[in-house]
Amino acid sequence: MRSVEVDPPSPEQPRGSVPPELVGEWDGDNAGAARAKKIAFTADGNVVLRYPGGQTLTGPAVVTGSSMTLYVPGGPIEYQQWSIDEVDAGYGYAFQNLRLNGYSYVRQISGG
Repeated sequence: MRSVEVDPPSPEQPRGSVPPELVGEWDGDNAGAARAKKIAFTADGNVVLRYPGGQTLTGPAVVTGSSMTLYVPGGPIEYQQWSIDEVDAGYGYAFQNLRLNGYSYVRQISGG
């Protein structure tokens, strides 16, 4: 994964905290203007949202149990439920699906 530079949180934003299984880049289906085409979580608790058309939002992500809040400009964006499922696609390919309130983002974890 390429490195992502994120500005430090402002005094009114919380310090980000994400579990290790979220760290990395996730690809969306690029459908709809309000859905990110890529979401990247960093080990230091930040998130980068990349939208169709080039808009990028960054800020701290706070994960508590099964809920998540992204403190980005225009936010915060709250997800009541997140989960990760693994999918064996056969032929040595495996993927993880990140589900955020029913929206799915994917990354390849093996194969190809």
